[in-house]
Amino acid sequence: MTTKQAIAEAIEQLPEQHLVEVLKYIQQLASIQTTPTRKPSTPISDPLVDFIGAISHGSLATNLDSELYGKEDFH
Repeated sequence: MTTKQAIAEAIEQLPEQHLVEVLKYIQQLASIQTTPTRKPSTPISDPLVDFIGAISHGSLATNLDSELYGKEDFH
């Protein structure tokens, strides 16, 4: 017995209310299979690659507390 035959026999035994759920599931599987998958970004085409490392870490937050809270030193 093939898988399709086993599915067909199992479907024959289901009540109508379950058949609607089975149909929705099959349609969902079919749409996933036919929907083209997006290719992941390659490092060359990723716009963030050029930005990474452009700013030395820590320099962005220098004196941030005094700018935000008006206090001179939090250490």
